[in-house]
Order: sequence, then C-alpha cells, then structure tokens
Amino acid sequence: MMEKESGHDKGCLGANSKNILTDRMAFSSTIDAMFFLVMISIAAILLMPAIMADNQYDAAGYTAIQEFDTHLLESLLSSSADDFEYEITPLAVVNISIPSNSITQGPVKTLFGKEQNHRTFSDIVAESMALNLMMENNGSRVYLNPIAKEHSTATTAMMQSYLDSKIGGRYNYRFEAHWYPVSGFPLGSDIIVGDTPPHDAIRQNTKLTLPFTFVVSKNDIFETVNDSVLADALGSSSNETMRAVLHNGFNDSINTAAKGSAEMIVDSIFPSEHLNSLNNIEQGTQNGGLGIISTPDSADTLDPDLVIAAYLLNYTANTVVGLDMEIPVDIILSDMVSMVEQELIDAMQEQIASQLKTDMSDEINSTVTGIINDSDFGSAQSLRDVQVESIHRRVNSGGVDIELMLWQ
Repeated sequence: MMEKESGHDKGCLGANSKNILTDRMAFSSTIDAMFFLVMISIAAILLMPAIMADNQYDAAGYTAIQEFDTHLLESLLSSSADDFEYEITPLAVVNISIPSNSITQGPVKTLFGKEQNHRTFSDIVAESMALNLMMENNGSRVYLNPIAKEHSTATTAMMQSYLDSKIGGRYNYRFEAHWYPVSGFPLGSDIIVGDTPPHDAIRQNTKLTLPFTFVVSKNDIFETVNDSVLADALGSSSNETMRAVLHNGFNDSINTAAKGSAEMIVDSIFPSEHLNSLNNIEQGTQNGGLGIISTPDSADTLDPDLVIAAYLLNYTANTVVGLDMEIPVDIILSDMVSMVEQELIDAMQEQIASQLKTDMSDEINSTVTGIINDSDFGSAQSLRDVQVESIHRRVNSGGVDIELMLWQ
C-alpha cells in the first residue's frame, strides 16, 4: 500500500518538473523586468546631467542675485545724488511769495543751522529720517516737523528712480529704511519703495548712523541705582522697603533715559537756532530785557521767514504738544522759542517714560525680586547692571535700519 502511494507521488513530481522546465512564460517575465530596469537606469544616466544642471543653474542664480543685492546696496548708499529738490510745505499753507534770500534757500541749513550737503543717498536718507519723524495720535500719524513733509515724497521718488535704472527690470525689489529712536515707542520715520517681497527674497541689511548724539550716557542712567542706592536697599529691614527703593531707582533711571532721548528727538526736528536768529535786536524793541522778533521795514509786509516761524511755533505748541495758545506773526518774543521747545521736550519725555515703565514693568519686577532674594551683593550688582543696560538699549537704538530685498 505504501509503495503504491510513493510511486504515485513520484509520478506527479516528475510531471510538475517537466511542466516548469517547458514553461517559457516565467523566463519571459523575468527578462522583461530586467530589461525595464536597464531602461530606467539608462534614462537616469541620460537625464542626470540635465537634472544636476538645473540645480546648478538655480544655485548659480541664487548666488548671482545675492552678490548683486550686496553690491547694489553698497552702491546705493555711497553714490552721489546730483538732483534732489523738495518744497517746504508751509509756503502753500500761508500763500506767500519767497524772496531770494529767504528760508527756502538751503532749507536744511537754514532750519537747523547745520551744514548738510546732499552728497550721497545715505545723506538724504538720514536727513529724511530726521525731518519726517511722526507720532501716533488717536489712530493717525502726526508730523513733529511740518516744514518738510514733502522731503519723504521726494526721497522715495529719487530712490525708486535710482533702483529702476540700476536693476533694469531684471529683478523685483523693495527698499526699506526705518528709524525708531526709542524701541517700542510709537514715534519714528520710514521710507518704503517697491513691492511686497516673498518670504524667500534675498535680503541685505545694514545700519545707517545719524548725526545725532544721545546726550545721556549709561553712567547717567546708572546713577539712580548706583552701589550706594543698592547697599541702602539691601540694608533695609523689610522687603517692602527694599522693593520700593529699587523700583524708585529704576523708574528714575527710565526718567533720565527718556529725557536724553526727548532732547535728541527735539534737537533733530525743532529749529531753535534759526528761530532765535530771527531776533532782530537792532530793529526791534526791548521788553523786560527780552529781544523782540518784529516785522521788517513795512508794517504791511510780513517777512516770509517770520510767517513760517510763527506757523512752526503754533503748530508745535498746539498740534504736537497739545497746548492752547496763539503766537502772533508780527511780534514773536524770544522766550517763546525756548518755552515751546521746553514744552515739547517735557511732553516727549513724559510719554517716552510712561511707555517704557509700562513695557518694562515685568522685567524690572523680576530684577528687583532677584536682587531681594539674593543676599550676595556681587550678584545684586550684576542684576542691576543688566537692567541698566536694558534701559539704555531701549532709548539708544543705534541708527537707521536699512534693508534691500531682491527676487525674480
């Protein structure tokens, strides 16, 4: 019985083996698959240079546009601008004609009493940043200096013309310049030329130094929380007293920093030197020892300089500072210039200090808590120094932020 079954199995195995050996479809499918893989390999070999070339072209294009962007920004800020003009806005407001020796002849020099030549684009950008400082007020932006509103428009047009001529349509571009004297405070100036850039645009950045000096040093800010103040605070018997002394010290540091920033801002936009130069003592009269700015020879003809001076003083006093007063055109007391200037400084200092105290409240609370909890005087000094540096950095931004973006 077993032998019969074994013979039957051997017969079946022999039949299956014969069928496999004589079936050519299995070999054909294998050859087709191998041939297909060979063709894919050959195609990859043929197409690889083209694929690699595209990547190389993309990389070369990226490098080229990056190098061009760098060169263009350097060229832009160092090149000369031969033709640059802008109109002083109050002329249209007061509707007067201007003699050849009036305020419009060399407006920046006359207004600020400083020598400024339009030698380079960077000079013009820096000048525009100073002249066109604006402040947020109830949802709108108010110019601190109404005399040169057109300066920004003229600067923007000049920058656009230069970039169009240099780029020649090869790339899209955007140029931005921003100056915010106090970080986080809504007062600043901007120049924006070009379209909104994509996220992958090539970007080049630089800083442009302005010809203004921050008159308050870090030591001045440090003085209200110096080592003596710190030692007195740590020597107090209660944490509440320590906390009050340290908070007052840092708040006084903010007040000092805000005053320095306010004085720098007002110096950049308020032409006190020119306004005081209009005080004609020989032709004027004396009133309590104060010189009088009066009309020239004819009482019926007002000097345009005086009209613009009165306009500027009234604008600053009422629109910017928020006073309610009227300064007459025909008689301008010398002390009015100092009064309006000081009112502007005081208002600016108060607003800057208020903003900084609000913004830095949590930071200062953390510093004070750290000083109180650490009994080591050296550690307290380190925490104090970091906080003073933070206050100083907020009011001394370091210049104009410039960015040039290119994309295809």
